Amino acid sequence: MRKEFNTICKAVNGAGRILIATHTDPDGDAIGSMIALYILFKSLKRKVTMYCREKVPSIYSFLHHSKEIKNEPPKNTDFDVAIAVDCGDIKRLGRNINIRSHAKTLINIDHHPDNTKFGDVNYVRDISSVSEMIYELFGVFGIKINKEAATCLYTGIMTDTGNFRYDYTTPQTLRIAASLAENGANISRIAMTVYEAKTIPSLKILGAAMYRLESSDSGKVVWTVLNKDLIKAVGAKSEDLTGIVDQLRSIKGAEVAILFREEADEIKVNFRSKFNINVSAIAKKLGGGGHVKASGAIMHGNIEDVKNKVLSEVFKVIK
Repeated sequence: MRKEFNTICKAVNGAGRILIATHTDPDGDAIGSMIALYILFKSLKRKVTMYCREKVPSIYSFLHHSKEIKNEPPKNTDFDVAIAVDCGDIKRLGRNINIRSHAKTLINIDHHPDNTKFGDVNYVRDISSVSEMIYELFGVFGIKINKEAATCLYTGIMTDTGNFRYDYTTPQTLRIAASLAENGANISRIAMTVYEAKTIPSLKILGAAMYRLESSDSGKVVWTVLNKDLIKAVGAKSEDLTGIVDQLRSIKGAEVAILFREEADEIKVNFRSKFNINVSAIAKKLGGGGHVKASGAIMHGNIEDVKNKVLSEVFKVIK
């Protein structure tokens, strides 16, 4: 780890222009860690550009600098350093950017166990969140975490740990969260903004998802299918579907939960599991990946055909 720190410091200290990018369908850790890294580099007097293919979900728009995230790939290709955050695979940045063409050095900062190590520098750890890793980088560069950065990092850690419920929440994770609160992160306000600001369409689509719930005979596998016509009918956006698969996992007796959602020309498949079921391995067979208990894949074709293909793989593991 010390080697990666030294390499990152050397690359950043020698850089004038830095590009930071995160994955499609961004979550709290993706947005929070990217903006915190932006604040860190701006403190070091670097010129920094942030990129994400999709707009920041409204629940994260309260984060300082969120409006500065670009949704179109930068036209210039003279960045000294490009950094991908929270991406297990370079493909997760989206098809409309070739990040390698934008910079001399590509740094990969991630916490997914199936990371493909696609960077020139790979700072990859099995840890709660990328935000926890960026917290450590502030210390490496000797920059004090201000209120705005603390808010971003706390948001990232909170959301990727399921509000500190998941089993990769460690004592160190909690110590870092406490430190961020001491540096200005308003815990109650962040939690309320993220978890208690549901839109009417988000509740309608949640109701539709639950109404269409299906399960295996054993009840160990549960799933629901949301096609694009239904999503459009209730006026829901992509971000309104956040958290539905976690609700499915909460069902008594369920060990694997799956959400199938059709958006534009692709079908996003979200997996969640309990206990010892490795959904990352299943997602990887389908061209995706992620964490042992929280993974996903993007597939194409008829949604029923996709559903049957996915369930076939799941039933090889659990009935």
